[in-house]
Amino acid sequence: MVDRDDAVTVLRYHGGERRTLGIAGAAQFESLVAERATRDEPPVLVIVIDVLHAELDEVREMSDGRPIADWAPWVGAISGLEAYPSASVVAIERQATCGGLELSLAADIRVAAPDARLGVLETRMGILPGAGGTQRLPELIGFGNTSLLVLTGEPVSGREAHRMGLVQLLDDDPVARAIALAAHLATIGPTVLRAAKGAIAAGRVRSDNGFRTEGRAFLAVVGTDDSKQRIDRWLQAQSEGRNPALDDSSLP
Repeated sequence: MVDRDDAVTVLRYHGGERRTLGIAGAAQFESLVAERATRDEPPVLVIVIDVLHAELDEVREMSDGRPIADWAPWVGAISGLEAYPSASVVAIERQATCGGLELSLAADIRVAAPDARLGVLETRMGILPGAGGTQRLPELIGFGNTSLLVLTGEPVSGREAHRMGLVQLLDDDPVARAIALAAHLATIGPTVLRAAKGAIAAGRVRSDNGFRTEGRAFLAVVGTDDSKQRIDRWLQAQSEGRNPALDDSSLP
């Protein structure tokens, strides 16, 4: 998972055979980021993400009453990346959707291939983004584009994501571009990067109530019979070798 670890650290997460991110994977990611955040000179992070969604078996367990506290590593991974004291760059070669996108939103900069796919597919699963997606997306792409992505549950291409402002740079080799950018940022130094990030963060208009509202809405939906049936159908498709997260999108 750690490809490089000097002034630039490259963390690669591909999510295994099903390209999912589970609780254990989120905990591992949280730990790797937290260790580097405590260094005297925190490296610039490059996170290579290829994640379709969270592990739906675990989401299904939540719908049957698994304690919400079990998902603390998800919150820790995302908040830890957002609060990281140096710069962070996400590279998306193929797809970052659902939890993969919500993790990407916590980084400072996103680089994607033109034909990569980005989005939040949760409504198609019978749920909604529950890891901050409804709160962070409007900061980048506005309420209209956020509504388009969240309500339809359809992904967009890297090219369209760039037009929206969800992706800052396009490149046929997003990993190489992200590493080159990170190397440049590393020459600026962690002291300046930390100060600049703090100034930028101070300009955010956020409400803790927004995140709480998202969490309550997710919990209110995930336990319903309709959500359980939709998740079960998604899991059945996966067991048959087809992941609906890879279905063609109606969006550009």
